[in-house]
Amino acid sequence: MDYFLDFIQQYRPIEVLLFIFILLLIRNWYNLYRKRVFRKRNKQLTAQLEAQQLGVSKFDEQLRKAQSLERKLTKKNNEIFQLEQQIEDYMKKFYSSLSQKEKEIAQHKEAINHQKRAYDQFVNYKNVEANNTRLGAHFIKNVISQIYVDMEETDNSYKSFLGINYKMGGNKNKIPPIKALKNIFKLLDYNVSALNKENTSLEEELEHITMFLDLIKYLKPNTNIQFDNSLKQDQKENIKIKPTLFFPFVENALKHGSLNETDSFISIVLKENKNKQLSYCLVNSAEQRLDFDTQVAESSNFGLNALQQLLTAYYPNSKLEHKSLPNNQYLSELTLSLN
Repeated sequence: MDYFLDFIQQYRPIEVLLFIFILLLIRNWYNLYRKRVFRKRNKQLTAQLEAQQLGVSKFDEQLRKAQSLERKLTKKNNEIFQLEQQIEDYMKKFYSSLSQKEKEIAQHKEAINHQKRAYDQFVNYKNVEANNTRLGAHFIKNVISQIYVDMEETDNSYKSFLGINYKMGGNKNKIPPIKALKNIFKLLDYNVSALNKENTSLEEELEHITMFLDLIKYLKPNTNIQFDNSLKQDQKENIKIKPTLFFPFVENALKHGSLNETDSFISIVLKENKNKQLSYCLVNSAEQRLDFDTQVAESSNFGLNALQQLLTAYYPNSKLEHKSLPNNQYLSELTLSLN
């Protein structure tokens, strides 16, 4: 302060005022410069601030857009997750349904195969039954031929004198040809109906076997036929068997046996054995051959083979035996297990 007073005192007032004016002028100029600088800087800062605010505004807008997109993305992700869950559930259901359908298809295939096997077995059984239920065409032809010859001889044996008819000679056969014709018709009817019958009574089977034997006796009058049946009446009525089950034995005896000689025979024994099984045994006279066993083995024996197939199908615990015996005899034996 003292320095400033000393400075003023050294100069004149006008000089002092001029100096003060210059100082004020410099100060004002400096202040103006500073204001311009500050104003320019302020404008720059304001511009920067506005730019930053605009950027912030754009950033906020982008942020809002980003948040909106994020929300949409989250929503889409949730939808995708739900769709994936639905697809997974659907695939599980699909594969489960597919597996179930495959099992059903496999079961249907198995059922179809089982039905096919059952049908094939049924057809096979029916073929076996058809093979077993038959009368040899040669036998039928011979019976009918013999009936024709007998009827012709009977017709020729009648003479007429003065309008009166009389018969010369006697009947050489044990049964008349008309009865033989009726018997063969009954046997044919029994064979045909056997294809549609599951079983028949033993009594009915034996009744037709008797007719068959009568016809053999009719064709082969020298044959001695014996039938020993030890079964009781209630057994014959209640025991059920396949129709024509016993026919192949008689047919085989007729086809392969020797029944024209005076000592020829057919012997049948029907009984119940100690094991409660039905035993049916037929022994017949056979031709004398040194190679009889070989001939029997090589012959077709179609009826007995068909019978063996029938037993395998319906009577698995049964036994069929046929073989040659000493003294020119042949044996066919059936041990039938009805259980």
